[in-house]
Amino acid sequence: MPKETIYDEASMYDMEIGWARENVQVGLVTRERIPIVQQLAKDAGDPAMFTSLWGTLDRAGCNRMIKMLRKARDEAFGRDE
Repeated sequence: MPKETIYDEASMYDMEIGWARENVQVGLVTRERIPIVQQLAKDAGDPAMFTSLWGTLDRAGCNRMIKMLRKARDEAFGRDE
């Protein structure tokens, strides 16, 4: 599965976009590549209480994410007519 990473300039999470035929995935990964539960417990207490994770993108990061999502969509599902 091809994968691209958009690096978050402001926080500890990077965004990854992966794709295969008929499938696109978007995820957040810890910059330190440690389990997210460990990262959450280290930073803010009980990870069972978290309901979401957020990354922060600057303009360049937004543009890269849009570009990568279009690439992933076209390779997974075919180009729009």
